[in-house]
Amino acid sequence: MKDQERRPLSTEKEDAPGAEELGRRIDRVARDTRDEKLASVAEEFRAGSVSPARLHTALMDTFRVHRSLEAYSLLYELNFREFMLVIQKRLRFVSSSIDAHDILQDVFVSIFRYPHKFRDEKEYSFRNWSYSIIRNTILKHLRTSNAPEVSSDSFAETLEDEQNPGPLGTLVKEESVEECGYLWLLFLVNYRRAFDERLNEREQKALTLVEVKGVRYREASEVLDIKLENLKMVICRARKKIFRQISEIAGGEA
Repeated sequence: MKDQERRPLSTEKEDAPGAEELGRRIDRVARDTRDEKLASVAEEFRAGSVSPARLHTALMDTFRVHRSLEAYSLLYELNFREFMLVIQKRLRFVSSSIDAHDILQDVFVSIFRYPHKFRDEKEYSFRNWSYSIIRNTILKHLRTSNAPEVSSDSFAETLEDEQNPGPLGTLVKEESVEECGYLWLLFLVNYRRAFDERLNEREQKALTLVEVKGVRYREASEVLDIKLENLKMVICRARKKIFRQISEIAGGEA
């Protein structure tokens, strides 16, 4: 697999859904899952009275309970840029060839695989939980690289309780690196299969430009000669098709 195919990640601000689109998608997730807690948060969102932290926590809890791929997709779109900035900031403390994209992928893999370890206890539950995953993932990559020892003070903002290890720490103890790699490869194979079988030519080109080549939405719209708003709808529709097929293969809800 080519290196660029292994990193369907971008850090462009335009990738996050706008308020109107976000509201529609939250409503749809709440309706499809019949999640009363998320429905209440959706009402607060429409009223402009819910914080991003509370919204992200509610979406994560919905994914934990219902395994909603749309909820996970929203978490990804709303957080990957911030996560990347946090990772890049932490990596400035070390002189290393560690790739921030690799860390970011591992973070989202952990979130996807271990939602049952999440607890919706307060407004910032998802932020605190995900930041502990980021911290542990960076330390894991440092331990397996040739980077020099790093003081824990470098990561003081996201230190975790030693008596309550984060999900990635549990992952390292419970399962082998080989199994994790196998499952991630299986996910990528099914992603590629859905890409080839479900998407039309325009959707394939749009997704390749934005997620594989990292082209900005505005530039991609010019390349494809379509309006920016239409491109975002094409990307959203393509992602939904892919996640729907993966969900069907996994035996979950479409």
